[in-house]
Amino acid sequence: MTIVVPVLDEAAALPGLLAELATAGVLDRAIFVDNGSRDDSAALIRKADARLLREPRRGYGHACLRGVREARRGGARVVVVMEGDGSDEPRDLARLVRPVAGGACDLMIGSRRAAVRRGARMPLHQRLGEWATVVALRLLFGIRIPDNGPFRAIRGDLLDHLDMEPRSYSWTTEMVVKAHLSGARIGWCETGFRPRPGDSKISGTVRGTVGAAFGIFGSMARLRRSRFPRAPRRAAGQPSRPQ
Repeated sequence: MTIVVPVLDEAAALPGLLAELATAGVLDRAIFVDNGSRDDSAALIRKADARLLREPRRGYGHACLRGVREARRGGARVVVVMEGDGSDEPRDLARLVRPVAGGACDLMIGSRRAAVRRGARMPLHQRLGEWATVVALRLLFGIRIPDNGPFRAIRGDLLDHLDMEPRSYSWTTEMVVKAHLSGARIGWCETGFRPRPGDSKISGTVRGTVGAAFGIFGSMARLRRSRFPRAPRRAAGQPSRPQ
């Protein structure tokens, strides 16, 4: 397993996240991809002796793609993508990774639904956007998941097959749709969701929110017309289900 953590100006969150990953014994399996931070993010990662890559092309998709390609070059059989803002909880890693590593599913998505219902803070427009996304995924593709959250684990060879594009806002949507179209088995489990320090670069700004909406639904419209090849060595996909 290799964990890919895209980072952009997350100096407020990184000390806690780095400490949690170290306590969990997985810091040496993490690849942090700095996407042009102007704060002390890179210095904090280096100080923790964690692996740091630089991706000068701005955008979440570019940072993720840089990290997953490096993970696959290192032979990772399972690749995890988690946020660098501290909103994802490292203690949930095993719940995401075990079903993929054990062959029960090919892509495991962490759902924030239960955490938000318990009171975790998520802006109303972000909650409405997530609801619209999961409804569109169900209506357009028959994908049934409660949340298209970014915290997820995926088989490395499936990730290679998906040929992901570094689009700024639609990385998570592109992954789940292409996985479904390729016949992959998609599962989900409830994971924690914590308030991040400061404002989100996406849901915390009007520009980010509008850009995300256009990116996500534009990606679905584009993929709805595509004929994506089935992934090798796997039978037809099964309905999404909790683990």
